[in-house]
Order: sequence, then structure tokens, then C-alpha cells
Amino acid sequence: MLDLYSAELRRFRKSAAAFAAANLLALALLQQLVEITTGPQSMHLVLLFFYTLAGCAFAAFQFGSYRHPSRWIWLLHRPLHRARILAALVLAALTMTVLAVALPMMIVLVGQARLTPRVIDARHYAGAACLALAALTGWLAGGWFMLHRSRWTFLVALFPLVLCVQFATARTALGLWLACDAMLLVLLYTAFSPSRATSAGAPAALPGAIVLSVCMYLALLWSGSVLYQVRQVLPGLAVPVTGDGYRATFRLTAPERVLAGLQGSTEAAAWRSALPGASAQIVGPAIRAIPVPDMVSNFGQVLFVLGETKWTFSADALRYRGVNMRTQNGAGWFGPVGGFSAQPIARGDTHGGKWLVDAHALYALDDAAPSVRKVLQVDPGEWLAGGVVWAGQQRLLLTNRRVLLLKPAGAGLAIERAIALPAAFGDVALVDAAQVADGTLVSVLSGYRHDDGAAPPRQIVYLAAHDGAVREVARRDMPHDYVALFEHRAWWASPVLHAIVSLPDLLIDHGNLPDDRAGALAPLILPRPASAWIAAIVAMLLAGAGAAWWTRRAGIAPGARLAWCLACLALGMPALLVLAILAPLPARARRFLPVNLKANR
Repeated sequence: MLDLYSAELRRFRKSAAAFAAANLLALALLQQLVEITTGPQSMHLVLLFFYTLAGCAFAAFQFGSYRHPSRWIWLLHRPLHRARILAALVLAALTMTVLAVALPMMIVLVGQARLTPRVIDARHYAGAACLALAALTGWLAGGWFMLHRSRWTFLVALFPLVLCVQFATARTALGLWLACDAMLLVLLYTAFSPSRATSAGAPAALPGAIVLSVCMYLALLWSGSVLYQVRQVLPGLAVPVTGDGYRATFRLTAPERVLAGLQGSTEAAAWRSALPGASAQIVGPAIRAIPVPDMVSNFGQVLFVLGETKWTFSADALRYRGVNMRTQNGAGWFGPVGGFSAQPIARGDTHGGKWLVDAHALYALDDAAPSVRKVLQVDPGEWLAGGVVWAGQQRLLLTNRRVLLLKPAGAGLAIERAIALPAAFGDVALVDAAQVADGTLVSVLSGYRHDDGAAPPRQIVYLAAHDGAVREVARRDMPHDYVALFEHRAWWASPVLHAIVSLPDLLIDHGNLPDDRAGALAPLILPRPASAWIAAIVAMLLAGAGAAWWTRRAGIAPGARLAWCLACLALGMPALLVLAILAPLPARARRFLPVNLKANR
């Protein structure tokens, strides 16, 4: 085993050294041009894709050469179990990944930390480790694709998107990448054999069936959604955007939206005449996610410039570190005593005010000093969803629970009145406010998630009168923009796979503002219309019947036939398609199939 490990290192030593040198040079140049550590998530996704593709290309070359019978004989002539042979190849790939991918990243980060005043936190080293693990993930996925008998196994590339591409804490991200690599290693072991004709009823097919079912579900869901929406915009088939619908209301300006919400109100005649000239403003939601501590990537206001000083947020110190851009000298730190709870988000208002929004606290920013002072603190279970907004002379602030009407209180702000949100925060699309003679009108447009099967769109307008009373003055229900089957497509396509795919997003803390007093698994138990239930049942029954027919013609053993039929009955059409991939019909049975189904080898 050690001899084989050493042979693989010797075989690719020149290629690995060349990739390491090019990687180091490219990272050093890129870090000088755009500063990768403070770059946006889109930049980090591009790097993730590049290193994953590089690992996949390496696997395609390595395993593509071993697929030749003579190379397999060279591998298998020694008295080693195939598990030990695969272990030697994996260790060699891991070693070259560390040397060619991880080491250049660490050199660049250590050099930046020691030789420059830039902020380098522990999370940046964890991010470099995640990129190296992404390269190993590409190698494992590429190896399984090259060794498996079906070309459709390229769908395994979707699996890391579900499990690993999560902008969470560095520790969570590392754990997810390691878990994904462990699963892909199991898949690679099931296909690591000179013969590509493995039995679909063997236990070896189970790991691949589970992973491919998840990937096939995503492929069907995304492709079906794209085709449906393309059909909607084709000439002659486009769905008209009516003035009463959610999308049309969402596109209106703030005064127009408040006017639309007052339709049918008997006491709104005077307000309607004043609203076109009123100073109506969008209150939010301006923030739907707050960066979590030690996030592996960047989100929100990582850095900003005041004068000649660039201030960069440090996740280790939970404060901003300043650097003079002309002299490159340090300019100290600023932030509240004890630091922020996480990286804040900067917001401005129409009166020139500048605010830093924490998860539960609002800070006023004085950019002359610079300094911050806390002006408002809400309950731990309440999350801020924006900065201060002025509607006339009234200051408003949105949270995930209510709309706050604020008043000055010494050096800070106090809550004068509050309007509870009439819908879950995740369903709130826009909150508008306008000052009229009788007080402040607050319009709440819900339906942000109605395209995914959540509550239907609705607009409610409240009046916060000068005497302190708050009452509802208008309510407007809106029609759905899409048919129910499209809105609930992710669920009825496979309720079980929908739950499996949704779990990582629901259980991992991404900093998304939660619905007030709602459980983490609440999206999994949304009420579904009768049409969605009928579609789900029909799809499962058709998949079960198709599995019974397919397994009989494929000659699968009775025990495996029963397992496949039950799996297709529970998971729906994605599992049936996976069955067709893993258990193709023999040549004599393919005579009765259409030509396009015969392409699967």
C-alpha cells in the first residue's frame, strides 16, 4: 500500500508542483488586486467552483487511465484488497491537495497577517481549508463518475450544493465538507472495481441510490421550474400582470402602494388626495439575514472607508480595525465596549443619519470620530430588519415581530408605539409608511414566499393616530400569480425528498431572520391544497408501478425488487429515474423501449 502511495506521488509530483506554483502566484496577485479575504460571497463561490473543477479534472485523468484493463491489472496484480488500493489513491490525492491547494493559500494568508496591516482572522484559515476540501470533493465525485457504468452519475455534482454550500460558521462549514467527502468516498468504493457491471440489487447500490435520488430531485425541480417559466414569457402565452396582483403591487412606488392598499376604504378620501405629494418611504425589510459570528464567507458591511482610513471588521475581535490607505499605518480600533455580537450591517436614512444594525441592537455611527453609540436595544427574541426610516417627521424601524414608531429619548431612541406584523416575517414583502394629517399610515404587503406554497398575498394598512391609537383602516386580498401546482412543486414532486433537501437550510444557522415564535421546522408542515396532495399521491403511485414493471424486466432479485418498489413509492419519480440509471434493462428487454431510453448504458 505504501509503495502504491509513493508511486502515485512520484507519478504526479511535477504536475502537483506546477499547480502549486501557479496557485500561489495567482492567489498572491489576486489578493493584491481585490483582497480575497474581504471579497463578497460571489467571489468565494467562483473560487469554490474553480477548485472543485480542478479536482474533478484530476480525477478524470487519473481514473480515466486506470479504466484501461492493462492499468487495472497493474493495480490489482499485487496481493492487496481493493480497499487498501483505494486508500493509497485517496491518501495520494489528499497529499497532493494539501500541497498544491491548501499550502499556497496558507502561505498567502500568513504572509498577509505578518507583513501587512490587513485583518486575517481564524475564519479565513478555515475558509482556505474548505476550498481545499472542495478540491478533494471534486476528485471523489469525478472518480465515481469515471468508474460508474452510467453517464448520468454526473448529477452527483449537485450533492455538494445541497450539503456543503452553506454560509454558516467556519466550524459548521468544515464539518459539512468532511461529511460530504465521507459520503462520496463510500460511493467511490462501491464503484472501485475493474468490472463496471455491478448488480443493482447489491448493497453497493444503496449509497449511490440515496445520493442520486436527492440530485435527481433537484435536477427535475430546477429544470421543470425553468421550462414552466420560459413558457410563461413566450409570445402569446405570457401571463398578464394585473393591477390587483402581488407582482404588480410589488413594483409600485411607495405612495402608489399605499394608495392601492386603501382601495375600498370609506375614510381614505382625504388621504388619497394627500398621498401623491406625501413623503412615503419604504420601511423594509432592508435586512433578511444578519451575519453569524465566524461566518466562513463575507456578508454585509465587512469594510468601509471614512476619509483616508479603511475600516475592516475582525470576526476575532468583533470590532473594526482601521488602516490609513495612504501610509498603510494602523489607525486603531472602534466599536462598542465588548464588541458587536456579530458583524453589523450599515444603513443610512434620508436625514443624513448613519446606523449600524446588529442582531438585536441599533447603533448610531459618527463618522467624524469615528465612534458608535447604542441607541436602541430590543428583546433577545426580536431581530432588527433595517435601520431608521423617516416618513415625514416620524421615525420607524422594522423588526421580525413588529413595526416600531420611535421618538427621541436623551441620547438614544425609545419606542413610542408598535404595530404587530399581521403575517410571519418571512412572508412580509414590503412595509411602507406615509405621514398624513391624522397620523402615520403603515402598509404591510405580505406574500413574499407565496410562490413557494406559503400564505397567499395580502395588503393591510394601519393608521397610527396622533392620539396614540393604532387601528386597521384597509385590507386587500390578492390573487395568486401562479397555479397551485407550480407554487407547491417542490413538495408534491417528492414530499420525502423535499424534507431531506430542506433540512440543511432549516437546521444550519445562516443568520436568516426567523419568523417570530416559529419553530425551525415550520416550513415543512405548511398546509397544502388538495391539488398538491392529489399530484403527490399520483406521482408516488406511478413511480411504484413503474418500478414494479422495470425491476421485473431488468431481472432483479425479489428482495431487491421489493426494496426498489417501496423506495419509488416513498420517494416518487426521482427514485424511478435513479432505478433506470442504476439498473438498466438488458439488451433483450430494450427492444420494446423508445430510442432515447436505449441510450442509457
